[in-house]
Amino acid sequence: MANTTFNGPVRSQNGFQDISINSSTGAVTTNATFGAATSVASLSATGNVTADSGTAPTAGGMAAFLVSSTANFGIFVGSGAPTISAAQGSLYLRTDGSSTSTRLYVNTTGSTTWTNVTTAA
Repeated sequence: MANTTFNGPVRSQNGFQDISINSSTGAVTTNATFGAATSVASLSATGNVTADSGTAPTAGGMAAFLVSSTANFGIFVGSGAPTISAAQGSLYLRTDGSSTSTRLYVNTTGSTTWTNVTTAA
């Protein structure tokens, strides 16, 4: 198939896929899917990566950045003390934290138990 270059917006109702085709076997591999829930196998960026910038943090927490194959392991953000369930070792950044003991929390049980981390002023 020939390469196609577009000048202007390209639209699709069901998203786009970036694929590669094995030259020996003809097997098709999906490298990335672009749509309402965009996923890529690997992301490399120079500069800033912005995610969910149009979504305000919720009371008790919401996922901001999930990593690895461990379910719900990552960085969570929110207002108020964390109540969200997350994997053990996950971090919670509190948007309304006003003291050295209410800004940052770590999940200690893999459930909804969070322990505050005391930070410098």
